[in-house]
Amino acid sequence: MNVLETERLVIRRLRASDLDELSALCCDAELMRYVGDGRPLGREQVQLWIERSLDNYARRGFGCMAVTEKSDGRLIGYCGLVYAPGSDEAEIIYALKREFWGRGLASEAARAMIAYGLNEHRLPRILATIDPDNLSSIRIVEKLGLKFLTRRVDEHGLPELVYAIEREED
Repeated sequence: MNVLETERLVIRRLRASDLDELSALCCDAELMRYVGDGRPLGREQVQLWIERSLDNYARRGFGCMAVTEKSDGRLIGYCGLVYAPGSDEAEIIYALKREFWGRGLASEAARAMIAYGLNEHRLPRILATIDPDNLSSIRIVEKLGLKFLTRRVDEHGLPELVYAIEREED
């Protein structure tokens, strides 16, 4: 899969030329406070992330992808299915530039990505791990049908809520 399309978005594979736009997104402290260890990523970290995503496409057929506006192709965020270190279950991740918050675009991207993982890749279950203070993201996953599983501490020692959605049997 190279591209997912929704009403307003094109979700495509990351490419090396996305480095500047993705770096700008990932250096935004407000946006990144709920991602990973809560700290912004430097350009070198983003470069490694793109390279890892390209490897994931080759090995698994999916990974973190660029979210772009359908109207003009501008990169506005990322969304994808990834495997957390030590996990054998796919996890949905997403983030959009702040100027695109509050428009339902994160829900639109995540809905398409979850459907892709469950239906095309036949993943039995997709997880979402969310900082308990990230109320917007909690609302998104609940709206998309993910169910709360547990509260735990992540690999950075930070609290997280775990949600999941399972593929319906045919």
